[in-house]
Amino acid sequence: MDMSNAQNTSGVDRYINTLIKGLENYTDIQVHWIQLIHDNNRLMHDEVQFSHYVKYTIPLPEQSNEIISQRFWMRKYNKHVYQLTRHLFEGKKNCIVHLHTLNLIDLALYIKSQTTCKVITHLHCMPWKGHFNRDIKKFKLLYHQYYLLPTKHQLGPEYVSNNCELQSYNDAHHVICVTQCAKEFLSRVKKTKKRHITIIPNGINDVYDNKTKRKFKTSKELFRCLYVGVVSQSKGLKYILQSLRKVQNEGYKISLDIAGICPPQLSTLLKEEYSELSLNFLGRIPYDELKKLYVESDIGLIASLQEQASYVAVEMCMFGLPVVTTAVDGLDELFTDEVNALKVNTKFSKVFGLSVDVEMMADKIIKLIKNKALRKKLSANARKLYESELTLEQMMERTVSVYNNVLKGLK
Repeated sequence: MDMSNAQNTSGVDRYINTLIKGLENYTDIQVHWIQLIHDNNRLMHDEVQFSHYVKYTIPLPEQSNEIISQRFWMRKYNKHVYQLTRHLFEGKKNCIVHLHTLNLIDLALYIKSQTTCKVITHLHCMPWKGHFNRDIKKFKLLYHQYYLLPTKHQLGPEYVSNNCELQSYNDAHHVICVTQCAKEFLSRVKKTKKRHITIIPNGINDVYDNKTKRKFKTSKELFRCLYVGVVSQSKGLKYILQSLRKVQNEGYKISLDIAGICPPQLSTLLKEEYSELSLNFLGRIPYDELKKLYVESDIGLIASLQEQASYVAVEMCMFGLPVVTTAVDGLDELFTDEVNALKVNTKFSKVFGLSVDVEMMADKIIKLIKNKALRKKLSANARKLYESELTLEQMMERTVSVYNNVLKGLK
């Protein structure tokens, strides 16, 4: 069960589609996807039977943000949703609600009160870090307290966005995190119950044709760099551009493909500001085109300032693309510097906040360009990392194990 927006495809959307694909191989599990969706073009709910799952889509009210913030009206809506979906629960045993949006915990708990289902919360991101894009002043304050105070103290209510978030951690039967740092966050939040938490990294289905040989260029040739993702403040594209400017000033030939949604005004502004760079804003492209980019590019660049389980990072590993990445959150846990990626430090000040060390990123990119042996090593080891930890099969085995243990009441 999740809450989605018809206008945007998020990492959670990607995860759920991947999860449903993986569950196709578990014939003893009946799968129902309940999606509450912001969609101005949808007036009615519907139920669609696919090959191995049922998708039940319910439109959210137009003023859903106000409803979510008012528990009385949210509970009225929850009862309405349950009346529409009760046939999915009634008369069934061993039923689990796998929750992917924290704001839906009230609905999950209402369903639990009416049935015998178990509730699992999936923590895809740490909500307080979303302040980076919404309220940078608050983010700087929370970041300083969280990372830079001398001792790892317990965290107060300012780190929890609302009561729904706290309920999602406390009232679910189990919590799945995608990183160790998320599990640590839960252990530090005041009023969070000590409970069993499982870390399951995101996995994806292997679509790489290993017959395709990656070309490793000489330092004199043009290097195609690749950025994938929505262009937002926390993704750090501006730091990549500043770094590439320095690389080009050192005499190296580079270009950058930017695959992801970017507002037209912003892409125009960036092209003007970095007119000396070869920038190719591709927008949102089909996955087949993206796969081709992963194969044909020479260096993958990630400059995120907060990231839990990056599908872009996993895909770059799957395709064996040499990567330069920031050492934050899940990215820092995933990669080992000089082994399967080159990692770049971030910097923090109370005045300027969190930023990427541009000089260090430029140096790392130049190091990769100059050292063909290093590129080959990172490429091979990134692929090994995918095969050993990030496949869809591994994610599904871990997830189904959690399902079984929750149903058995195991901790």
